Amino acid sequence: MSASAIPDLNLFLFSVGGVSFGCDTDQAEAMTDYKGEEADDLFWLHSELGFGDKPVSYLAPVIVKIRTDNALSYRIIIDAVEEISLFSPDDIYYFPSLCEPFTLKKGMWGILKHKERMFLLVDFQLLLKNCPQRNNE
Repeated sequence: MSASAIPDLNLFLFSVGGVSFGCDTDQAEAMTDYKGEEADDLFWLHSELGFGDKPVSYLAPVIVKIRTDNALSYRIIIDAVEEISLFSPDDIYYFPSLCEPFTLKKGMWGILKHKERMFLLVDFQLLLKNCPQRNNE
């Protein structure tokens, strides 16, 4: 299937720790401001993606409740959403097959070039699926 046959994607764009990300808005069930709460279903994005021990600051943290196909609740804390827009599939670059084992394990499936920046496209549902300890709880 050619990229032009794929419909435009509605993405929300955000940054965490100086890294820019994008996600399909269809994956977000709800977004709320983070007010310091802690819960078993709530995870910081930098921890989920394995940023390591590097300290990461969030300027305006937001909780994104991710749609799941089961009763499992999964919420991610990201930094403030910068933009929500439709993007052409022609603006998206997929990872080479050599990188896929790592990138897909971390839920990343492509790169969007937008306004002179590169955004890693993350699939939170895939990230959850690839995290067995979350699926067995």
